[in-house]
Amino acid sequence: MAGLNLSNTFLGIALLLIFSRILYRRLKQGINGRQYKTARLFITPTIYFLLLVFFMVAFIGNIDYIIIVILLCVVGIIPGFIYGERVTFFDRNGQIFYKRSPYILTFWAAGFMVRILLEFIFPSNLEIQFIVDTLLAVTLGLIVGESIKTYRKYREYTMENNLTIN
Repeated sequence: MAGLNLSNTFLGIALLLIFSRILYRRLKQGINGRQYKTARLFITPTIYFLLLVFFMVAFIGNIDYIIIVILLCVVGIIPGFIYGERVTFFDRNGQIFYKRSPYILTFWAAGFMVRILLEFIFPSNLEIQFIVDTLLAVTLGLIVGESIKTYRKYREYTMENNLTIN
């Protein structure tokens, strides 16, 4: 077992600060609202998909594993769509903003913290890797479902307020 040295400690602290910043920023934007951009609805699920593919590389030869992970993505879309109903839109300084579903935001934050901790504590454990992939897959599904619902609610909001759709 490798001992801790200054460079490992510095890297660990740097990564912890980066992940803490990501978590803080996403929670703040989700609670207070963030400017609506349709492209963002596609970028976030794409990033999660790429992360999932990156983490699944260890299991690339196992087709059963890949099917299970894909099914978990699909299963996650359903609650994402249901709880995405709680997305709200509002106008601030002539710009359209939205607040995410508190349920999905909570699941995302908890899943994010658990995934990061497991990856650093058990980096080469295949069972833990399955848990990480499972969390990523369900979160991806939730985000896809929420994105679909968010876009639909955005269209409704713009029609109700006689605004042009971006």
